[in-house]
Amino acid sequence: MHDHHLRVVDAAAGAGDQEAGVPSDNTTLTSVLDELVGEGFTSSFVSRPGGRLLCTTCRGTVSADDLVPEQVRRLEGASDPDDEIVVVAAPCPLCGAHGSTALGFGPTASDDDVGVVAMLDLDWD
Repeated sequence: MHDHHLRVVDAAAGAGDQEAGVPSDNTTLTSVLDELVGEGFTSSFVSRPGGRLLCTTCRGTVSADDLVPEQVRRLEGASDPDDEIVVVAAPCPLCGAHGSTALGFGPTASDDDVGVVAMLDLDWD
């Protein structure tokens, strides 16, 4: 387990009059990513096979378990509960660029996303 401070946010919790923890389509993936860009997470990571992530800044590939997440945001669609996405923001272990990635973790998620989510150090239960 990494020694760091992880901010986990249920993105639906602050959306309008939504009840905390209740999925909402009011919070879009775009709005979460835009907010992270505003906080300095201007790079991105792309999931790759074998639980690996590609940094779009340095083009290096790292194991997901080497990533130290600073923020984690869960998005679940109210209209389609299978739309389960986790947005992870972290610095690249290779170049230090602050980036984010949106990963599916539900039944419709890609194999690459599932592999990365399984290897990330996420304490979100």
